[in-house]
Amino acid sequence: MKGESHERTQKLLVAARVEGLSAADQAWLDSHLTACAGCMAQAESLERAVAALHSFQAPVNPAIVDETRRRLHLRAQELHEHEARMRALWVTCALSWILGALSAPALWWGFEWIGQRIDAPKAVWITAFVLWWVTPAAVVGAVVACHRSRGLRGNGHEGILPR
Repeated sequence: MKGESHERTQKLLVAARVEGLSAADQAWLDSHLTACAGCMAQAESLERAVAALHSFQAPVNPAIVDETRRRLHLRAQELHEHEARMRALWVTCALSWILGALSAPALWWGFEWIGQRIDAPKAVWITAFVLWWVTPAAVVGAVVACHRSRGLRGNGHEGILPR
């Protein structure tokens, strides 16, 4: 039982630094730390380690900082433009599907009528109708995928996609 309270103390010490504790957990931790010298030593050691990390300063070249800020700004602009293009693409796709769904009955009757006029088997004109539906989406999908692939290669992501 005693080992479990020490494990709980260690978990709560870390949780207190990362995410904070509930009032009940904080009260339990405080009472345990006042009663247990070993856990209190660990808590003080953790505090010293955190303080040492906060006091650490690394010299940084200002030119690198400026270049990093510039690149982050450019990347943010690229992402904003990409988001706008994708929104337009989704709206266009939605309109395309709505218009396709609205025109499907007329197209079905048209393919059926043509199939009957040329005395084609039912499977032939149904296949033609399905291809009529699928081909534009497949072509647009291939074009978008190709465009996206080229866009990723142009943005320095050569390692992601094969050439």
